[in-house]
Amino acid sequence: MRIPGDGIDLRLPTSADRERWFELIHDPEELRFGLPAFVPVPETVESLDSRVADAAEAYAARAPGSFAIVDPADPDRFLGIISWRLDAHAALRVVDIGYGVSADSRGRGVARRAIRTFVRWLTTDVDGPRMARVQLDHSVENIASCRVALAAGLEIEGVRPGFLPLRDPTAPDGVRRHDVCLHGVVVPD
Repeated sequence: MRIPGDGIDLRLPTSADRERWFELIHDPEELRFGLPAFVPVPETVESLDSRVADAAEAYAARAPGSFAIVDPADPDRFLGIISWRLDAHAALRVVDIGYGVSADSRGRGVARRAIRTFVRWLTTDVDGPRMARVQLDHSVENIASCRVALAAGLEIEGVRPGFLPLRDPTAPDGVRRHDVCLHGVVVPD
């Protein structure tokens, strides 16, 4: 299964992706901005087995799940991960997306191209789930994610004060709530 894009493809994650996926999750930038404090950080590479299996099951059902971001010229090399979840009731057809790009793949437009590909699949592709709205939010402190979202075609819609609890080792309980910038795109009916 492959979702082709503009110089980037999305495919289901495999067991071979686990090591690079684990490195991405433990990357300092990902821990700082990418994983909400309530999402557990895997402690071993093997703990990603369930995420690999869950992604395949979700795709089969066109349910929320994750995809590996890959270069079509080297589809076995994991560049990052992109995922979606329903924002509210399924009948609203509104999804939130999130992504992470491995440190050695940043700065090359990987995230921008992956988001564009993903939004197309989520909204208009015949084999996609045909959602009506895609949104992405990020800490207002994460300027790079704001640039990526805008370059991918997701407009700024506002700021949600204190919305996202992120890990912060300097905070008394290890968590600090961040204001987030909300980006979105609506697909015309």
